[in-house]
Amino acid sequence: MDELRKILLHEIIGIYGPTVGQGIGSVIIPAFIGDFKKVLENSKKANGISEEYMTEDKKVHLVLKGRKGLGATGMDYFVTDCKLNGKEILPEDSEDFALI
Repeated sequence: MDELRKILLHEIIGIYGPTVGQGIGSVIIPAFIGDFKKVLENSKKANGISEEYMTEDKKVHLVLKGRKGLGATGMDYFVTDCKLNGKEILPEDSEDFALI
């Protein structure tokens, strides 16, 4: 999860610059990820769940895809794919990112 946040923050800083990007990233990244976790929790499907997010100024268009599955302590939630402004930002060899 922290790795996903770092990747997103790096991309957002690239769009807005270091000062503004850090501020915007610290607000929208937790909001987008938190909302996506709620979408996964409320979904009746286990796989193929997708949600799109956009900042007000439309400079950031984020598409998150994920899945949920039964884990040892209950349901686990994962981000399986992430695109920012049409660019795949997760490494191809990466495992799914667990949402805690």
